[in-house]
Amino acid sequence: MLSPSMMCADFLHLQEELDTLKKEQVDFLHIDIMDGQYVPNFTLGGSIARSMYEYSNISLDYHLMVRDVDRSVDMFTEQPGAIVTIHPETSHHPVRTINRIRERGCRPGIAIDPAMSLEQVRYLLPLVDVACIMTVNPGYSGQQLLPFCLDKLALLDEWRRQDYPELLIEVDGNVSWENIPKMTAAGADILVLGTSSVFTPSSSRCVAYEKLHQIIAQA
Repeated sequence: MLSPSMMCADFLHLQEELDTLKKEQVDFLHIDIMDGQYVPNFTLGGSIARSMYEYSNISLDYHLMVRDVDRSVDMFTEQPGAIVTIHPETSHHPVRTINRIRERGCRPGIAIDPAMSLEQVRYLLPLVDVACIMTVNPGYSGQQLLPFCLDKLALLDEWRRQDYPELLIEVDGNVSWENIPKMTAAGADILVLGTSSVFTPSSSRCVAYEKLHQIIAQA
């Protein structure tokens, strides 16, 4: 499944970007919410995400990178069926926060930072729909992949096959032409696409998506 990161889109031509994504029938719009505290960056907000959803009717895939997620989670659970992914360490009571997301009609997810082991969050896996392996440190696009995160991805897939068959595995960070085959082979279901693939300035969106589909088919 494809979840292009909208922080990488050309906001001067956002309608054209969304038209392309509708044509390509992507599965989600990946919405990075950053507060400048949990990560040293500011990006999108709920109002523009809602506008993109209303125009495109493409499901939202929120990634909340905020210091105190419990204070803001209700702002991002207004579209039924949206994925709402939190970093569990940003919640005083992550089980309660996950349950709140589901009660609001959305699909809860957790993001696993590079420095966080899978063992630290294993107790949460039965409670969520999506587990997102971060293969870079969160906060900026254009970073290089941390290779050991592919091992975490493969281990999570092994756990999923044994104990959590309904879990979707997302991968976020340097999802490049070179890395996509490795990520899908390791078990990724959802690819968060950014500047290293479909939002590259070196080719048009249509050409980039054609290349993407070829790489996925070969993988």
